[in-house]
Amino acid sequence: MKTANFPFHSTLFFKGIGLAAFLLVGTAACTSTVDPYHQRIAKLNVQEKGEDAYTRDKIANLPPEELTEKGLAYLNQGSLELARLHFSAALQKKPDATAALAGLGQVFLARGSTPQAREIFTTVLEKDPQNMAAQLGLARIARSQGDYPTAQNLLEKLQANYPETPVVISELAITYDSIGQDKLGFAELLHQKFISLRPDNPSGYNNLGFNYLLQGRYTDAIPLFSRALALEPANMRSKNNLATAFLLNNQEVRALQLFEDTLGKPAAYNNIGYLYMTQGNWDKAEKAFKKALELNPVFYPRAQQNLDRLNSLRSQSAQ
Repeated sequence: MKTANFPFHSTLFFKGIGLAAFLLVGTAACTSTVDPYHQRIAKLNVQEKGEDAYTRDKIANLPPEELTEKGLAYLNQGSLELARLHFSAALQKKPDATAALAGLGQVFLARGSTPQAREIFTTVLEKDPQNMAAQLGLARIARSQGDYPTAQNLLEKLQANYPETPVVISELAITYDSIGQDKLGFAELLHQKFISLRPDNPSGYNNLGFNYLLQGRYTDAIPLFSRALALEPANMRSKNNLATAFLLNNQEVRALQLFEDTLGKPAAYNNIGYLYMTQGNWDKAEKAFKKALELNPVFYPRAQQNLDRLNSLRSQSAQ
């Protein structure tokens, strides 16, 4: 089976933003009579300097269950600060609300605060060992750090318990893609199952298309990325993946058009050069990098770095 390495993947990552110290107000004091879970909750600091006092006051009278539900809705929308405020308020009212605590962990993970997220997910599992969100969070952290065995173990156990849950299926499939080699076939089946459960979700088609790229099935990947774009026309990741599939299927003009649409012409030629370089097509890679430099010699240093790398590879192969 033909495989290849590519400079981007189908999953979405968030850059971290700095978090101030945080303190959960209104929880039980840390004394020798408080169990370890509540000791950790009491140490968690979920207030931040300059947080929205108006929003906090407005939600003060909501019950913890409603606060958690609203926090999850904001999390799914990508409104991380509003999600944090609602989860924090829920925990102030009910420290045993593990769903709110797991949601807070997801906020920190989305912000790139991995150590805090890991501590929160671990705390949740001490109280609620079967909590799906916490297990998924720890699996995502493990995968992001290259610890694929841990991620695989967590997700396979989850899938055994929740065989029809789309998010579990998708996360395990992406982990198998990350492992590569003999796991790509298993990943393909899981991606297909996700699509059968969520036929209107563009990520399923994008992820299966990326799996086909990893398998070297470039022609098969094209209609999947096209379907993902039809469902979500503004998705830049799907456009870039479709451009990659076109290029690897010897349709350079169509690839260039898509890359230009998402990245601009200099970056488009750089991406094409990079892909040619990963395929060992050094002459075409050199031509593309030089075109990128010609179009933008001052503000596009990445092409020069890639050209230097290409020359180094050529030198090493000649020795």
